[in-house]
Amino acid sequence: MADVKKDGKYKGIALPVILSANDLLDGAVVFLTQAGWTFDPAKALVGEDADAAEAMEARGLAAAAANLVVDPYLVAVRLDEAGFPRATHFREAIRQAGPSTHPELGKQAEFRSQVRG
Repeated sequence: MADVKKDGKYKGIALPVILSANDLLDGAVVFLTQAGWTFDPAKALVGEDADAAEAMEARGLAAAAANLVVDPYLVAVRLDEAGFPRATHFREAIRQAGPSTHPELGKQAEFRSQVRG
């Protein structure tokens, strides 16, 4: 069972969370799903409690050990009205939105409208 305080956090990270990492081959930001990894943050698996966050973290570490991703970590999110897991920290919001120099380019450009809402 995961160590969680009554303040709704897991290891100091506010719940709910998603798991973010970088694809090992091309460096693109990816998000953990039920079936693997996706570029689409809308499809990210959301951990609502400490046990789910702990399981997601373990899956990320296993994927890193298998050389699928680099630097998996939990990201605090809030679910908007449509259920989109919106990152609560500005750094993670930028990672969700994709490249910031040319917003019309990049693998995540098609998800940009969902991320910026």
